[in-house]
Amino acid sequence: MQTAVKVTLGIGGVMLVIGILLTVLGARGISSIEGFSVEDETVWSGSSGIYVHQDPSEGGLLIFVSDDVRCDEFDLNVSGGGAWYEHDWCTEDGKLPSGHDDDPEGWLHMGTVRGLEVGASYEFTSRWEVTAVPESVVIEIIEDAIGGFLGAMGGGSCACCGGFILLIGLIMALTMKDETPTTYQVDAEGRVIQIQGGQVTPSPVSIAPGSGVSTDQSSTATEEWYKQTEE
Repeated sequence: MQTAVKVTLGIGGVMLVIGILLTVLGARGISSIEGFSVEDETVWSGSSGIYVHQDPSEGGLLIFVSDDVRCDEFDLNVSGGGAWYEHDWCTEDGKLPSGHDDDPEGWLHMGTVRGLEVGASYEFTSRWEVTAVPESVVIEIIEDAIGGFLGAMGGGSCACCGGFILLIGLIMALTMKDETPTTYQVDAEGRVIQIQGGQVTPSPVSIAPGSGVSTDQSSTATEEWYKQTEE
Protein backbone atom coordinates (compact mmCIF):
# COMPACT_ATOMS: atom_id res chain seq x y z
CA MET A 1 0.00 0.00 0.00
CA GLN A 2 1.39 3.38 -0.99
CA THR A 3 2.20 6.03 1.59
CA ALA A 4 -0.41 8.47 0.26
CA VAL A 5 -3.14 5.87 0.70
CA LYS A 6 -2.05 5.09 4.27
CA VAL A 7 -2.00 8.78 5.21
CA THR A 8 -5.45 9.40 3.69
CA LEU A 9 -6.98 6.41 5.47
CA GLY A 10 -5.35 7.44 8.76
CA ILE A 11 -6.63 11.03 8.61
CA GLY A 12 -10.12 9.90 7.66
CA GLY A 13 -10.27 7.32 10.46
CA VAL A 14 -9.07 9.77 13.13
CA MET A 15 -11.54 12.46 12.05
CA LEU A 16 -14.38 9.96 12.04
CA VAL A 17 -13.62 8.76 15.58
CA ILE A 18 -13.27 12.32 16.91
CA GLY A 19 -16.52 13.34 15.25
CA ILE A 20 -18.41 10.41 16.81
CA LEU A 21 -17.03 11.21 20.29
CA LEU A 22 -17.97 14.91 19.99
CA THR A 23 -21.47 13.98 18.84
CA VAL A 24 -21.98 11.61 21.79
CA LEU A 25 -20.75 14.19 24.31
CA GLY A 26 -22.90 16.88 22.70
CA ALA A 27 -25.99 14.69 22.92
CA ARG A 28 -25.38 14.23 26.64
CA GLY A 29 -25.21 18.00 27.13
CA ILE A 30 -28.47 18.52 25.25
CA SER A 31 -30.24 15.82 27.27
CA SER A 32 -29.30 17.56 30.54
CA ILE A 33 -31.98 20.22 30.03
CA GLU A 34 -34.61 17.53 29.55
CA GLY A 35 -33.59 15.95 32.85
CA PHE A 36 -34.17 19.14 34.84
CA SER A 37 -36.63 18.60 37.69
CA VAL A 38 -37.99 21.37 39.93
CA GLU A 39 -38.59 18.88 42.74
CA ASP A 40 -34.99 17.59 42.64
CA GLU A 41 -33.43 21.07 42.72
CA THR A 42 -35.74 22.61 45.36
CA VAL A 43 -34.03 24.41 48.27
CA TRP A 44 -37.19 25.77 49.85
CA SER A 45 -40.96 25.27 49.45
CA GLY A 46 -44.12 26.40 51.21
CA SER A 47 -46.50 29.35 51.45
CA SER A 48 -44.63 31.00 54.32
CA GLY A 49 -41.51 30.39 56.37
CA ILE A 50 -37.83 31.14 56.87
CA TYR A 51 -35.26 30.54 54.14
CA VAL A 52 -31.52 30.55 54.87
CA HIS A 53 -29.50 31.33 51.75
CA GLN A 54 -26.51 28.98 51.25
CA ASP A 55 -25.74 29.38 47.54
CA PRO A 56 -22.31 31.12 47.18
CA SER A 57 -22.99 32.19 43.59
CA GLU A 58 -24.32 35.64 42.77
CA GLY A 59 -27.46 34.21 41.21
CA GLY A 60 -30.92 34.67 42.64
CA LEU A 61 -33.64 32.25 43.62
CA LEU A 62 -36.10 31.18 40.92
CA ILE A 63 -39.70 31.01 42.14
CA PHE A 64 -41.92 28.26 40.69
CA VAL A 65 -45.60 27.61 41.32
CA SER A 66 -48.17 25.17 40.00
CA ASP A 67 -49.34 25.85 36.45
CA ASP A 68 -52.90 26.50 37.68
CA VAL A 69 -51.86 29.80 39.35
CA ARG A 70 -52.55 32.97 37.36
CA CYS A 71 -49.58 35.23 36.71
CA ASP A 72 -51.45 38.47 37.39
CA GLU A 73 -52.71 37.21 40.76
CA PHE A 74 -49.44 35.88 42.17
CA ASP A 75 -47.23 37.78 44.57
CA LEU A 76 -44.46 36.95 47.03
CA ASN A 77 -43.36 39.02 50.00
CA VAL A 78 -39.67 38.78 51.05
CA SER A 79 -38.61 40.16 54.45
CA GLY A 80 -35.10 40.43 55.88
CA GLY A 81 -31.88 42.03 54.63
CA GLY A 82 -31.93 43.80 51.29
CA ALA A 83 -33.54 41.01 49.25
CA TRP A 84 -36.57 41.61 47.02
CA TYR A 85 -38.85 39.71 44.64
CA GLU A 86 -38.93 40.52 40.89
CA HIS A 87 -42.13 39.41 39.18
CA ASP A 88 -41.95 38.38 35.52
CA TRP A 89 -44.09 40.11 32.89
CA CYS A 90 -47.42 38.43 32.20
CA THR A 91 -49.07 37.70 28.85
CA GLU A 92 -51.83 40.05 27.67
CA ASP A 93 -54.59 37.96 29.23
CA GLY A 94 -52.64 37.87 32.51
CA LYS A 95 -52.84 34.11 32.82
CA LEU A 96 -49.25 33.08 32.13
CA PRO A 97 -45.78 34.58 32.61
CA SER A 98 -44.12 35.76 29.39
CA GLY A 99 -41.46 33.02 29.44
CA HIS A 100 -43.80 30.11 30.09
CA ASP A 101 -42.89 28.28 26.85
CA ASP A 102 -39.70 26.80 28.31
CA ASP A 103 -41.04 26.10 31.83
CA PRO A 104 -41.00 22.47 33.09
CA GLU A 105 -44.23 20.57 32.65
CA GLY A 106 -46.69 21.33 35.43
CA TRP A 107 -44.77 24.39 36.64
CA LEU A 108 -44.62 28.12 35.96
CA HIS A 109 -41.64 30.33 36.69
CA MET A 110 -43.24 33.46 38.13
CA GLY A 111 -40.19 35.49 39.12
CA THR A 112 -36.86 35.70 40.94
CA VAL A 113 -35.71 36.71 44.40
CA ARG A 114 -32.65 39.01 44.17
CA GLY A 115 -30.18 40.55 46.61
CA LEU A 116 -29.63 37.42 48.70
CA GLU A 117 -26.54 37.11 50.92
CA VAL A 118 -24.88 33.86 51.93
CA GLY A 119 -25.82 32.82 55.45
CA ALA A 120 -28.61 35.40 55.79
CA SER A 121 -32.19 34.42 56.74
CA TYR A 122 -35.28 35.63 54.89
CA GLU A 123 -38.99 35.22 55.48
CA PHE A 124 -41.12 34.28 52.48
CA THR A 125 -44.89 34.85 52.51
CA SER A 126 -47.38 34.10 49.74
CA ARG A 127 -51.00 33.05 49.25
CA TRP A 128 -49.82 30.13 47.11
CA GLU A 129 -47.49 27.20 47.53
CA VAL A 130 -44.06 28.34 46.37
CA THR A 131 -41.04 26.29 45.30
CA ALA A 132 -37.59 27.93 45.13
CA VAL A 133 -34.68 26.73 42.92
CA PRO A 134 -31.19 28.30 42.77
CA GLU A 135 -30.72 30.28 39.57
CA SER A 136 -27.16 28.97 39.24
CA VAL A 137 -28.48 25.42 38.71
CA VAL A 138 -30.64 26.44 35.75
CA ILE A 139 -27.87 28.57 34.25
CA GLU A 140 -25.47 25.63 34.39
CA ILE A 141 -28.00 23.36 32.69
CA ILE A 142 -28.61 25.92 29.93
CA GLU A 143 -24.85 26.35 29.36
CA ASP A 144 -24.44 22.56 29.12
CA ALA A 145 -27.28 22.38 26.63
CA ILE A 146 -25.80 25.14 24.44
CA GLY A 147 -22.35 23.56 24.59
CA GLY A 148 -23.87 20.18 23.78
CA PHE A 149 -25.71 21.58 20.77
CA LEU A 150 -22.58 23.21 19.38
CA GLY A 151 -20.54 20.09 20.13
CA ALA A 152 -23.07 17.86 18.36
CA MET A 153 -23.01 20.12 15.28
CA GLY A 154 -19.21 20.19 15.20
CA GLY A 155 -18.98 16.46 15.84
CA GLY A 156 -21.41 15.67 13.04
CA SER A 157 -19.46 17.81 10.59
CA CYS A 158 -16.17 16.25 11.66
CA ALA A 159 -17.60 12.74 11.32
CA CYS A 160 -18.95 13.49 7.82
CA CYS A 161 -15.58 14.87 6.68
CA GLY A 162 -13.78 11.89 8.19
CA GLY A 163 -16.10 9.44 6.44
CA PHE A 164 -15.63 11.24 3.12
CA ILE A 165 -11.83 11.21 3.44
CA LEU A 166 -11.95 7.55 4.46
CA LEU A 167 -13.98 6.75 1.34
CA ILE A 168 -11.41 8.53 -0.83
CA GLY A 169 -8.65 6.51 0.83
CA LEU A 170 -10.48 3.23 0.13
CA ILE A 171 -10.94 4.18 -3.52
CA MET A 172 -7.24 5.03 -3.78
CA ALA A 173 -6.31 1.71 -2.18
CA LEU A 174 -8.40 -0.20 -4.73
CA THR A 175 -7.32 1.72 -7.84
CA MET A 176 -3.66 2.64 -7.27
CA LYS A 177 -1.03 0.02 -8.00
CA ASP A 178 1.97 -0.42 -5.76
CA GLU A 179 5.18 0.93 -7.29
CA THR A 180 7.99 -1.61 -7.67
CA PRO A 181 11.29 -0.09 -6.58
CA THR A 182 14.10 -0.19 -9.16
CA THR A 183 17.74 -0.17 -8.11
CA TYR A 184 21.04 -0.56 -9.89
CA GLN A 185 24.36 -2.02 -8.90
CA VAL A 186 27.69 -2.80 -10.51
CA ASP A 187 29.09 -6.31 -10.25
CA ALA A 188 32.70 -7.32 -9.82
CA GLU A 189 33.28 -7.35 -13.59
CA GLY A 190 32.08 -3.76 -14.00
CA ARG A 191 28.67 -4.64 -15.43
CA VAL A 192 25.63 -2.53 -14.52
CA ILE A 193 22.88 -4.74 -13.10
CA GLN A 194 19.24 -3.58 -12.83
CA ILE A 195 17.28 -4.98 -9.86
CA GLN A 196 13.50 -4.62 -10.25
CA GLY A 197 10.88 -6.40 -8.15
CA GLY A 198 13.42 -8.83 -6.79
CA GLN A 199 14.54 -9.85 -10.31
CA VAL A 200 18.10 -9.20 -11.45
CA THR A 201 18.43 -8.11 -15.07
CA PRO A 202 22.00 -7.85 -16.36
CA SER A 203 22.81 -4.82 -18.41
CA PRO A 204 23.17 -5.37 -22.14
CA VAL A 205 26.60 -3.83 -21.71
CA SER A 206 29.23 -6.26 -20.53
CA ILE A 207 32.88 -6.96 -21.28
CA ALA A 208 33.59 -10.63 -21.77
CA PRO A 209 37.20 -11.85 -21.73
CA GLY A 210 38.65 -12.23 -25.20
CA SER A 211 35.66 -10.65 -26.88
CA GLY A 212 37.81 -8.11 -28.62
CA VAL A 213 35.64 -5.22 -27.59
CA SER A 214 37.70 -2.16 -26.80
CA THR A 215 37.30 -0.13 -23.63
CA ASP A 216 36.20 2.91 -25.63
CA GLN A 217 33.48 0.88 -27.37
CA SER A 218 32.17 -0.53 -24.08
CA SER A 219 32.15 2.91 -22.49
CA THR A 220 30.19 4.31 -25.43
CA ALA A 221 27.68 1.48 -25.24
CA THR A 222 27.28 1.98 -21.50
CA GLU A 223 26.60 5.68 -21.97
CA GLU A 224 23.98 4.88 -24.63
CA TRP A 225 22.28 2.43 -22.23
CA TYR A 226 22.19 5.07 -19.46
CA LYS A 227 20.61 7.55 -21.89
CA GLN A 228 17.90 5.01 -22.79
CA THR A 229 17.11 4.25 -19.13
CA GLU A 230 16.95 7.96 -18.26
CA GLU A 231 14.44 8.59 -21.06
